[in-house]
Amino acid sequence: MNDTTSNSTRPIRVLYIARAPFISGAERALMSMLRHLDRSRIEPHLALGQESELVQQAKELDIPVTMLAVPKRTPATLLGWWRSLWRLTKLVKEFQPDVMHANDVPSCQAMSVVGRKQGVPRVVHVRWVISAEGAGWWARDGAEVMLCISQWIRGELGSPVGTPLQSAKYEVLHDAIDWPAVEESSEFKVQSSKLKQKDEQGQNSKLRTLNSELCLGFTGQLIESKGLDMVIAAMGKLPADKQPRLIVAGEDTQTGGVYKEKLQTLAAQCGVSDRIEWLGFVSDVAVVHQRVDAMVCPSRIEPLGLVPLEAARFSVPTIANRTGGLAETIEHGVTGLLTEPGAEAWAATLEQAQDRDALKRMGVAAHVRTKQHFSPAVYQDRLMEIYESVMRTNAKPQAATT
Repeated sequence: MNDTTSNSTRPIRVLYIARAPFISGAERALMSMLRHLDRSRIEPHLALGQESELVQQAKELDIPVTMLAVPKRTPATLLGWWRSLWRLTKLVKEFQPDVMHANDVPSCQAMSVVGRKQGVPRVVHVRWVISAEGAGWWARDGAEVMLCISQWIRGELGSPVGTPLQSAKYEVLHDAIDWPAVEESSEFKVQSSKLKQKDEQGQNSKLRTLNSELCLGFTGQLIESKGLDMVIAAMGKLPADKQPRLIVAGEDTQTGGVYKEKLQTLAAQCGVSDRIEWLGFVSDVAVVHQRVDAMVCPSRIEPLGLVPLEAARFSVPTIANRTGGLAETIEHGVTGLLTEPGAEAWAATLEQAQDRDALKRMGVAAHVRTKQHFSPAVYQDRLMEIYESVMRTNAKPQAATT
């Protein structure tokens, strides 16, 4: 909506759109990006589909927020759908963005239509596995850029020929992680204090991380796709003197505790119940990073994987399945270990991980690599290039002067 001349004298205005029915990795990545924006280069405005903690976080960052329900377009939601188009159009006319950026594919549906009609270039973040045909159903009026969080996700999209996205430009931009590590939060201090007190009182003696023992950490939802069962089964296959301790931070959000009980039953059957500490939900995963030699990320499918990047802030390496984007965030044998899915393969890798000096070297290398390639500064420079490129491409030719 604005010519490139006016853009050169002020920050690029970007309207970020997120349906955000719940807080997940996509929303965490969005807030991490917004937290580190250079406001002299980008002026953000956030359109959120539902009330959530993102509203308060945005306010703390002094980022304007507009609540804007973006229902999925179906015959039953047509009234709400048309209302969302009207409200988004109104917001675009008021804010006059240079770029509209949907935080994930389901957030782009109304943006695709309004952006085309208002002449605003559209960027759609692709954060989960979807085909170009499927993404084209959401972006029915197309988009200028499809921004994939990993090369693997780009490959899973496949060919866009014959879809509304066949003329879009496809870019890969790995998510960044907060860097340098933020100061210890109050949550971290409280959790650490409680754990220390338990140890001092002898209530947690069996689970205390001992200098002579390998200690691993897991953070994430307790759902089947996260693959924690593989690690537990693998621990049971090791001799007793080589079984690591495992700290689990996460909750069973989908089955109300049924799957967690299944994991605990598996641990009992494998004889490793006394090797596992279940912390439940922890809002600051630094609580785990400060106590372990390595993190495990046994996901059966993972578009990118924030676990290795978050751990690298604390010079902690990650052991993960060789799947999805994890092969892009972990350099095998250098910043962590990659293994094939399955209990047998994991058992062999956990035995290899007994070399804790090697883990320390990998942790240092992970710290350096993450700072160099996955920092907010690196991310923002690349994002600015993408915004500026799409604005140039989308700019209307200036009328000839006489």
